[in-house]
Order: sequence, then structure tokens, then C-alpha cells
Amino acid sequence: MRKGRVIRAGAAVATGLLLALAGPAGAATSRDAVTAKQPYPLKDATRFVVQGRRDGVGAASRDGARCRMPRASLSLAPNERAIELRELSFNQRTCRATFERGVPPRSAEGPAPEKPRNGEAKRAGDGGAGVHALARGFRYSGYAKAWYWDFRDRKVVNSVRSGADWNGGACIGANNTWFRNFADTSTGWLQLSKRWSFVNDACDYVISSTNAHFRDRRFTGCSDGPAVDTRYSRVRFVGYPNGGQKASRSSRVEPSCTRRLRAYFALYRGPSGP
Repeated sequence: MRKGRVIRAGAAVATGLLLALAGPAGAATSRDAVTAKQPYPLKDATRFVVQGRRDGVGAASRDGARCRMPRASLSLAPNERAIELRELSFNQRTCRATFERGVPPRSAEGPAPEKPRNGEAKRAGDGGAGVHALARGFRYSGYAKAWYWDFRDRKVVNSVRSGADWNGGACIGANNTWFRNFADTSTGWLQLSKRWSFVNDACDYVISSTNAHFRDRRFTGCSDGPAVDTRYSRVRFVGYPNGGQKASRSSRVEPSCTRRLRAYFALYRGPSGP
């Protein structure tokens, strides 16, 4: 992917964010852009516009065209609690999106609607499955979360979390890495595939990284058919010896039904942090 530039950005950059951009920019018009009402406000918010590029088949259809959006990264200093990146509006014709970055309220970090029966988790060195429970005795904790919000029904339809608990000092030690995927099966979403990997012996950092693919075969509100896919490529969490954290989501393909779905990405510090 060819690197590019942020088209328009706010002056303040409180936390780290990297968007590598690709493709030519087209002229946006208000009738093409679809704006979604957000579930809650962000504190210290900054807005900017990002250019994506066409991907695969369906490029001639307004609703059927898929746009590949660039990689996003977030970071937290040891004294910061959370940061969120979300899509405010999306222009399907030009593959251009408006994003907002800011600090989410504490209420946004709760487990709902990701019920335990729909989740799965894994700890390094433990083959068991179930809901992740925060390990005791760790100094730091955190996770990266990516999810899609159906703004017509105002619900999270699927999500991926990658997280870790660890001890700091001169070297990462005795860490606990985990992941949790969620699909709202009550509305027809199913998980088609997943892959999880971790690094817990590098001393300089701990990594938890997840890939996943979800599909709803009877999703309504789209002009190109009932089946809609969402893909999560390398939702990665990285923890450092001083308690610093980073998260990234690799280049993603927008789902075909962009008039109903919006992408969100966040980095949260866990309750065992300072």
C-alpha cells in the first residue's frame, strides 16, 4: 500500500495515531456521505478525513463497492486510561471517511452487549476456553477492541478484543495474554473464522493479536444482497515494561452495507493498571 497523507486534521493530537493512506481522492458531496449518530460523546475529540481505495469486485455499485481503509494505530501513556477512534461518516462513491478520535466515557468499557455465552478467551499456556478473568498479581492490564455498530438498530453486531496482563520493570514478565470474539447471533451474525497469536517471552513487550471473519446471511437494508461480511485483520495489542500500550488494526475492507454499519476501534487500560 502506498503511503499518503491525512486530508484534513485537527490541531491537537493527544495520543498516537497513524493512518497510512492510499489511492486518489475524489470530490465528496453531501448526498454521497452517510453520517451516523454516535452512541456517546468523546472527550477532547479531534476530527480528520481519510482517503481509502477500491478493493475487489463491485466498484461500480454505490452500495456494493468495497473500500479498503488504511491501518490505524492508537497508543496510551502509563497515565492515560483509554482512547477511541470511530467513523463519523463514510462516502461510498469516493472511499473517503471522516474519523473522530477522543477519550470514551468509562461506561463505554463495560462488558455489555458481549454476553459471556457468545465470547471466547484463551490465556497463554492454557488451552481452556471461556470468558477471560483478570489475572491477579499483575501490575498492568489492557486490551485493544475493534467492533462494528449497526446505527439503525443502535447495537454492536460483532467485535474482537486482544489483551494482556503483565508485570513491568526492566523486562516483561509473567504475562497473561488473551482474546475474546463476539457475534450477535440473535440478529443473524456468525463467526466464520478466527486466528489468535501471542508473544510473551520477548522481554521488551507482550503481544496479543487476533484475526476474525463474521457474516450475516440475512442482513437487511443493502441493495446488493442480504449477505454482509465484516473482517478484522490483526487487531493487535502491545504492552511495554513501563505500562505503556499500543494497539493497531491492519488495513480493512469496509462491509458492503456501509449505510448501516460503522467501524470503531479503541484501546483500554485495565483495572490492574496504575
